[in-house]
Amino acid sequence: MGIHARTRTRTPAARAATAAALVAAVAWPLLSTASAQAAGIWDGDASKGTNVFGSVECPTPGSLITAASGTPHGTVFRYTKPGGDIRCESRGVSVNGSSRYAFAAGSTYYLGWESQLSSVSGDFVVWQWKSYPNAQQNYPLIMTIKDGSARLFHVTTGGDWQMLWSEPVTAGDWNAFAVGIRTSGTASSGWVELYFNGTKQTLADGSTRYACRTWDSANEPKWGVYDRDDGSTTLINRVDSLKMGTSYADVT
Repeated sequence: MGIHARTRTRTPAARAATAAALVAAVAWPLLSTASAQAAGIWDGDASKGTNVFGSVECPTPGSLITAASGTPHGTVFRYTKPGGDIRCESRGVSVNGSSRYAFAAGSTYYLGWESQLSSVSGDFVVWQWKSYPNAQQNYPLIMTIKDGSARLFHVTTGGDWQMLWSEPVTAGDWNAFAVGIRTSGTASSGWVELYFNGTKQTLADGSTRYACRTWDSANEPKWGVYDRDDGSTTLINRVDSLKMGTSYADVT
């Protein structure tokens, strides 16, 4: 005698539940991918060229170009500030190479990059969180190289430079930096964090998150070289792995 399978009649509710499960199963990878893509705000990979920046401030004979680094870093940005000039910098970021990104108050940004310097002598700026225009704080945050050390400062509305951190660096070595900023026009709600070569740094007040005023009329990041000395030395800053997001994980 044959065995006949019994056919079970499924209720409308059961059919709806199954359909919903199938939709969720298909949608989940898509949602996960979208979340991953949305995590970072900006990828400033040098292979995309200098249009990843909002603008370039590098008067001839200085130059900001993409160049082979001769190391595993591959193509990098090379900022060259010649003797006799004071600057070769990029200003702001351009998302998708077409629209200048508008930074906003009350926001959290993380900026990450790697840098190799031709010299660590003298006194020059390699990164700024610069204010435009009509600012009370010309640059609320600024990173300099002076006499063999990288230094991060907070600069007050009164122009006082408060050194938050300092660490020796060597010419020719690659170092990784990431700065976290909560943008605020008041010290009570603004803050800055710093990561150096993958390690979160302790700042001047003994914390890893320094409370300070970080926002003026408008602010943008600048990378490159700005010479605070007499400008007579040629300085080269190679920069790689530029990224921006809303968390440290976005820029590592």
